[in-house]
Amino acid sequence: MKSKYIIIGLAAAAVSVGITACVSSGGEKDRTVSLNQVPQAAKDTLRQYASESDVKGVDMEDQDGTQVYGFDISQGGHSFELAVTPNGKFMGTEEDIQVTDMPEAAQMALKAQAGGGNLSGFEKAVDQNHRTTYEADIEKNGKKTEVAVDADGNVVGTESTGTEKGD
Repeated sequence: MKSKYIIIGLAAAAVSVGITACVSSGGEKDRTVSLNQVPQAAKDTLRQYASESDVKGVDMEDQDGTQVYGFDISQGGHSFELAVTPNGKFMGTEEDIQVTDMPEAAQMALKAQAGGGNLSGFEKAVDQNHRTTYEADIEKNGKKTEVAVDADGNVVGTESTGTEKGD
């Protein structure tokens, strides 16, 4: 009878460790894949933006509930990420930039949104509809928020990303 309880206890411990590992990893489902594993339709879309030799890495990712291939691309000194579905649909690009690379209206809007907070993490993003936004992280009063604006300085999205110390 004792061995039955020991087995049940070990099974419960194993499940607990598995759940803890999943929670600790943030539930991330991204996984690295080789270019050879990418479907031809996705490769065809990739070729519209870069040659296969420009690809520095490929991950299978979840983008707002849609599985995509995330291609890390480097062309000379220009680096960006391209997201494409397995059937070849363009889902967007993201590129780290300097604040001075943004249109002046976007810079002004982000500074106004910061209201004296710290701006960092500047990105240029192009979505699946080919709309361009400019994004920045704002740290203020212990809170971190990502703000997206268009080229005219209109706020098109905000997302709370946590606290400065709790990230």
